[in-house]
Amino acid sequence: MEDRIELDTWTGRSDQQSPGIDRHVHNHIQNGSSERDVEVESSSVNNASPVVEQAAKQSFEAYPDGGAAAWLQVLYCFCIFFTTLGGIYAWGIFQDALHAAQLAPTSTLAFIGSTQATLEALCAIPISALVTRYGNRNVAMIGAILSGVGPILAGWCTRSVAELLVTEGFLFGFGQALCFFCAATLPSSYFSRRRNLATGLVYAGSGVGGAALSLSADGLIKTVGLAWAFRILGIIFLAINLPCAFLLKPRVIISPINPMTRKNGMTRRRLIDVNLLKDFRFVLVLLGSAVALFPLFIPPFFLPLFATSIGLNSGSASLLLAGFNLASATGRIGWGFMADRWFGSLNALLLCLAANATSTLVIWPIAGRVEPLAVFAVINGFCAGGFFSLIPGVVSSLFSDNDLPVAFSMIVSLWAPGYFLGAPIAGYLLQAFGGPDSGYEAFRPAIFYAGGLGLFSALMVFGVRVKEGGSWRRRV
Repeated sequence: MEDRIELDTWTGRSDQQSPGIDRHVHNHIQNGSSERDVEVESSSVNNASPVVEQAAKQSFEAYPDGGAAAWLQVLYCFCIFFTTLGGIYAWGIFQDALHAAQLAPTSTLAFIGSTQATLEALCAIPISALVTRYGNRNVAMIGAILSGVGPILAGWCTRSVAELLVTEGFLFGFGQALCFFCAATLPSSYFSRRRNLATGLVYAGSGVGGAALSLSADGLIKTVGLAWAFRILGIIFLAINLPCAFLLKPRVIISPINPMTRKNGMTRRRLIDVNLLKDFRFVLVLLGSAVALFPLFIPPFFLPLFATSIGLNSGSASLLLAGFNLASATGRIGWGFMADRWFGSLNALLLCLAANATSTLVIWPIAGRVEPLAVFAVINGFCAGGFFSLIPGVVSSLFSDNDLPVAFSMIVSLWAPGYFLGAPIAGYLLQAFGGPDSGYEAFRPAIFYAGGLGLFSALMVFGVRVKEGGSWRRRV
């Protein structure tokens, strides 16, 4: 009950609550304004009264922005992302091994990894409701069990695509989705000035986990076989996720203006806020991020296959994927730091998507040797990681902090088509032009498809920045 009330207090939003003060204060905090600056400026918002001015001050003081309790929560969330999202990023190693065993074509195997990621988006709104009703800890513990049991059972399913889809796709996928929504926005209740940095550290867990699990999976497959590689990783997932899930604890953030409407002791919160869809900026962020998801999982899923197509062995391929994931981890922290320090969340997201698309269109098509391929893996991984860590900061900087959970779940829900179809479409393009055994030239149609969509998503975020207005040097 304690966890449930804490989360509900944080995420609740009454029909009368004004997001203007929250957003105005948060933007000043993001830009490094002092407490006095926030207090003075907030008094001019909407002809604010002394009560509103005091509310702005209390809102500013609501976040500890550090301390042992806050950073421990970041650590627990990091560990959960290490195993769950890290497991998705390591799927390329298993896909390469299953393709080598001639279980199925790459376009079919890609659907298993896509299913893992798709459930995160497809179940965003119902999982958000579960977290509100039962609390982060309880939901995350169920997710920890499912995300461990799935790979363990997959160890007995290595000769059946359908069984792998159920165990590794649906069981692991739904488990990691439950864990994801319990950890993704939790640091926002502890941090304001350092919010992007804290979120980046949490999301870095997926990159570090993807790197470690890629190398571990390759080593385990070579030493104990594919089946036991699944089982051992599943046991590791259980050992890490269960204690971290048990220790999750969101913070209470009390809004001093317009107390929240409660029913039977519970805060009422919309699962979908139609008013957000009336904001053109939100629509552009919603659609731009949805398009961005189509190409983002193509490099981690297909880098091992691309590497073997240019003559590299499986060990070198796993090292390249590990490099991509480590760069992704660095990007999640680095882009968060740059957003907090120099650019602002929206400007950083625009630069991140543009650089990601450029690396795909310019470097990857000519990466016929290991050197340019390694350069591509590092640059693309760094930018891909930044996308995921910047989205929560973009939402909270453009809209109210109280809108963050519902807006975030709405945005992630629309990621489902990109998660599910992005990599398989690339797989079908690859098969249509000769397959991975035809050399790296056969990958180019899939590469241009990925780069083109990445560029289009950057243009949509550019539209948000134009709509936001102001000097391009202003941090937004």
